[in-house]
Amino acid sequence: MHGSLLARPPTGVSYVQCAYTLHFCPDREARRPFSPLHDPAVSEWVQFAGVPEGVAVVHSSRLPVRSPLPWVVDADSLMTPLRVGRFFALGAAARGEPPFPGPRAVARREAAMAARYADGRCARLLFRTDYARRMFIDHLSCGVHRPEIVEMLAAKSEVVHPAVPATAPHARSTGRVCVLYMGRTAQDKGAAVAAEVFVRLRERHGSTVRLVFLGPCPAELVGRLVAAGVELVPVLPRTDYLERLRRADVFLSPTAFESFGMGLLEAAAAGLAVVCPAGPGMEHIDELFADGENALFVRDTIPQARRVADFTAAASALIEDESLRRHLSMNNHALTSRGKLSVRRRDERLGAVYAQAVALGDGPVGDADAYPAESDRPVTTWAEEVCHWAGRHCAARLGGRVVAR
Repeated sequence: MHGSLLARPPTGVSYVQCAYTLHFCPDREARRPFSPLHDPAVSEWVQFAGVPEGVAVVHSSRLPVRSPLPWVVDADSLMTPLRVGRFFALGAAARGEPPFPGPRAVARREAAMAARYADGRCARLLFRTDYARRMFIDHLSCGVHRPEIVEMLAAKSEVVHPAVPATAPHARSTGRVCVLYMGRTAQDKGAAVAAEVFVRLRERHGSTVRLVFLGPCPAELVGRLVAAGVELVPVLPRTDYLERLRRADVFLSPTAFESFGMGLLEAAAAGLAVVCPAGPGMEHIDELFADGENALFVRDTIPQARRVADFTAAASALIEDESLRRHLSMNNHALTSRGKLSVRRRDERLGAVYAQAVALGDGPVGDADAYPAESDRPVTTWAEEVCHWAGRHCAARLGGRVVAR
């Protein structure tokens, strides 16, 4: 489940984290010992162990649950678990192969996974953007899924935007304007574009600007950044990062794509003016921010040289125009303290979701062994620790994320 929920659950709600086991049902055409990283699974689901007395609802990340308790699922997008599964997509990407095993295998998995999400114990499918919700339902509607399954999943799909507490308003920089870039995965987060923008900002604004590059820096960029007087800061503990963010003025994010964009939300909650892309990979961004009111958008469909120029121009406008900077800062504080990205708004919606789940009571439990298109081969199980290290191993090899749409 999303980290912002664990850190600050709704009032009156407490979370208990339990160990889990991931179950994989191998695709019927597999001809060798099954590995989730190498072979397609027709479906997968999670079971939690040691759930204490008094727990009313199971809240899962992305995956369907097998439990006598009612459950909800939250996700940036459900397309990857619906179509292929995270571990098969990671394994294929690490091998340099396409993330899909073939149309027949994908169709079998979609049918089985859709039936699991339609289970009577599943109260809600929670999406973090309406774009992700619509993409999921539209995909199901255009496929071979039974209309009653599509209707059932559409009815239980809902948007709950993540939220973090807004920082109390405080005076921004009165001296040098601080522009901060943050990225844990250099390629995904546009590190090369950010580096070039920083070099140009130094040339244009000299010592009037402070430039901070936070996160892993590719070796080929280090020399230029150091020569431009850019501060290179490694990945920080969350509290230290948020303190750095609080002292900055402009958040520069030339990211290639975001499923939601927690970095953008955290920057807005800290009262920063934001510069970020809009377009393919960022189709949801105008759900979160208004161009010129909360952020300055740069189109991401243009060649990289033009993107660098446009990001430089947008950041320069904020450096030079204190009133524009303050305008975006004040709007972002309002958006994250009492608007649609506020903790209060999130708690209202999430509290209602949990109440609806509890109201299911002892209703019918779906027959998890009778879902269509599933294999009769033995189910493979991975403990939580195996899932953790397999994911880290593949992500390290890739140096980024995998998105299967």
